Amino acid sequence: DKLHKTDEAVTAKIANNPALAKALTDPNLTPTQKQQLAKELVGSVMVELGYKAPEVKIVANTNTNDNDNRAGHYGEDNNIYLNDTNINNTKDLTTTIGHETSHALDNQDPSINTNPQNNASKTDNEIYADNYGDDFGDYVEFASENYGDGNLASANNRNLGNTPAERQRNTKLVERNNQDYARIDKSKGEDSAIIRYATPILKDPSSAIKIVENGLKAIGVIAGAEIVNHVSD
Repeated sequence: DKLHKTDEAVTAKIANNPALAKALTDPNLTPTQKQQLAKELVGSVMVELGYKAPEVKIVANTNTNDNDNRAGHYGEDNNIYLNDTNINNTKDLTTTIGHETSHALDNQDPSINTNPQNNASKTDNEIYADNYGDDFGDYVEFASENYGDGNLASANNRNLGNTPAERQRNTKLVERNNQDYARIDKSKGEDSAIIRYATPILKDPSSAIKIVENGLKAIGVIAGAEIVNHVSD
């Protein structure tokens, strides 16, 4: 079972990797550290499920893409991009990692229709990715609290480093990643709003109205949920 193996993989990774366990509780991670954290979580799950792990790259909004409200994007180049500007804490980060990991898994599974022109498959894949991302974030949170160093960091301070040299390295890393991110066609991605559900029943996809338009998906939900203005592709 995919979810069971995902739970096992992230739990084992956190329990057996003190550096990762500590990073999950730290609100002051640099882009380099966040990228490493994401690579380790994605890699543990992809390998456990028998797939090749994609590259993971941290990006951030600049003057040329300030309107990009995605939290994450699984690109046509088969890389996962995580937009640090739109990620507010480590639970958001791990949920977004899970969402994009779901797309990476789909892309390597021949039984899954990932044709971006097939709106029915696109919507189905997004519903699953939303749920998988939520579960992934929950698994990481539980493992951190019970087998790691405690609660996930409740903030993202977007720290570039403590020394001029470190800040320069991290700035250049994000600039390089932004260049890669700018080159890919975002319309070929699959977007979803991050919803914080007020009641568990609202996780039922039948309670959501999903509208696919211009490559972006708006989600309207029955009263009781907070709709956050972030999307993940």
